[in-house]
Amino acid sequence: MYSARPRIFLALALALCAAGAARAQTQQPKQEDNFVTQKMFQNRVFDIKNRDPQSLARVLAPLTSGFRGALVSPNPEFRTISVRDFPENIAVIEEAIRRLDTPEVARPAIEFHVHMLVASNDEATPSRYPAELAEVVKQLQTSLGYKNFSLIGAQIVRGKEGRSENTNKGVADLRMANDTPANKNPIYYSYKLSSVSVDRAGGQPRVQIEEFHMDLKVPLWLGGDKMVYENVGFRNPVSMREGERVVAGTTSIADKSVVVIVSAGTSK
Repeated sequence: MYSARPRIFLALALALCAAGAARAQTQQPKQEDNFVTQKMFQNRVFDIKNRDPQSLARVLAPLTSGFRGALVSPNPEFRTISVRDFPENIAVIEEAIRRLDTPEVARPAIEFHVHMLVASNDEATPSRYPAELAEVVKQLQTSLGYKNFSLIGAQIVRGKEGRSENTNKGVADLRMANDTPANKNPIYYSYKLSSVSVDRAGGQPRVQIEEFHMDLKVPLWLGGDKMVYENVGFRNPVSMREGERVVAGTTSIADKSVVVIVSAGTSK
């Protein structure tokens, strides 16, 4: 005769397993959900009158609650910033916009005159440079020991006071010496004026360039058909009174030197 006892034991085992699973489920720590429902958030659209909405939004983003769904969304076309967050966070952002969305201080325009000269002792190359550089060249003849100075490039670069960069590039009116393949290749130049400021203390404005970076690409012949370009140049801070001509820096190319002279004028 078949016994019902095994069935009873099986039923009890299944019941105990189910009870254990239920206890484990109830004892498991509750995971906090950082999602906030629509009812708990508010929406505001702020009109931006003076500053760039995208730049301003990057400053405001850390002021949000950080909960999922919170946002600071700029619109450059309509000059607005849309905010979705808790009311208290929106109030903080509104106060920040009130303080930050102010008219920018007018920055003066600055016009730089850049002259590039090549200095040498080559008697076959007569001096050739603008008359306004005569005083500077006279000083360079004494300090550098070169007799002849010739203009290889002149440019006007316009910019504004600030952390931005003012750049220029081109082909120098200069060739390598001797009759080699390098002499048939041009010399390229580029320069960058970084972080320009104007110091008005003491009356006459003084224009300061945090870094004048000059770069020349010079052809070098290695024999046969091997030709490479080598970079030479300098990185210097430059300071000058308005209208004053100063030497930004020099760099050597074989038996010559390239000298960069810069002057600046400001206007509102």
